[in-house]
Amino acid sequence: MRLQQTLERYLPLIGNMLFPATVFAAGLLYFLSVGSFSFSSALFFHYAFYALSLVNILILVNFNRGRFLFFIVTTVLAYVLINYLKHRFGAGFSATFWYRGLEVLTPLNLLVFYRFNHRRFFGRWSLLMLVCLIIQYTAVEFFGRAGINPAVVWNNINIPAAALFILLIVWAFVAAVKDGRLADYGILFAGLGVGAGFYWSAEPSGLSLFFCLAQFILSVCLIYDLVYNHYYDELTGFYGRNSYLLQSKHFPLKYSLGIVCIDNYDKLLTTIGRRRLNLVVGMLAGVLEEMNPEEHIYRYTEDEFIIMYKKLDKKETFARLDDIRRTIAGLEFIYNPAQKALKLTVSCSVAEKKRSDSGAVEVLLRADKAMRNTLKFSHNVTSQG
Repeated sequence: MRLQQTLERYLPLIGNMLFPATVFAAGLLYFLSVGSFSFSSALFFHYAFYALSLVNILILVNFNRGRFLFFIVTTVLAYVLINYLKHRFGAGFSATFWYRGLEVLTPLNLLVFYRFNHRRFFGRWSLLMLVCLIIQYTAVEFFGRAGINPAVVWNNINIPAAALFILLIVWAFVAAVKDGRLADYGILFAGLGVGAGFYWSAEPSGLSLFFCLAQFILSVCLIYDLVYNHYYDELTGFYGRNSYLLQSKHFPLKYSLGIVCIDNYDKLLTTIGRRRLNLVVGMLAGVLEEMNPEEHIYRYTEDEFIIMYKKLDKKETFARLDDIRRTIAGLEFIYNPAQKALKLTVSCSVAEKKRSDSGAVEVLLRADKAMRNTLKFSHNVTSQG
């Protein structure tokens, strides 16, 4: 525990690395100790890879996640083409231009699709990605037929491919350390699995095992990530809207709800952009958490936070919220050291649970009504409902 706390100073949420790292390490040790598997074992991993890939693709299409979907599609294409080349050329498949080209294109596409495709799957950007894939593999086919093989090979290692795989792993590691999400660590070790699959592609067991491990890691990590995002806000780590709707049924008999709304949120989004605004929201969330260490905080919408104050009446909650409002108004949010600091204001409203209320929905509606009435005429104020 003490070691983990020390590491978390440098690697946020290091615990999320344990699962994918353990799975990859276990698979690697198993392969190195056993060596070649039986035909039935290799066939099991072969079909398991396709089954896991199908499950992953269906889940991501359903949730419209282009970033991870293209990563998986690229991995599946590589696996299918490697098996085709092995069937066609036999033991000499790894010396062909088609295989050397695939070694380079796979990490390149994994890197591009993962780090630059932050959009949804169904859109123009995804269509452009598909067109790029078609052009790439068409070019490989053309140069292969022309007998052109520009690969730089040393000791049977494709140097450009190895450099791209190293860049992919480093970039995924930086992203995982920065965000600490299980899905990012999953991508990191899935990339290692794909790289190991290429390295041991001459072994049927090596290819199927490591590609299968990559898909298994992604399956578990992505399902967990989707479930987590259903109940928590990914940006702030606070409870999300669904958590509020679920937990509000079990609120205590006496409580008050406070709403903290970011003033002029849409204008800020247009002015500084989504990425910078996310940084500001993250800093604001840190202030709210610091000032309410024992309260439940929910990010109900993009610009609204709900704070549930147990055993506090409307007057006490009003004082707490007004203190939050004045504190935030006095802060400067630096999202870029090269630019002027941003002055941010919030408006707050409060409503107390009454005996006549049938549930938390009525309390929230009163607080929300007070907020809407106030925002029609002013900002940076605290109101009561």
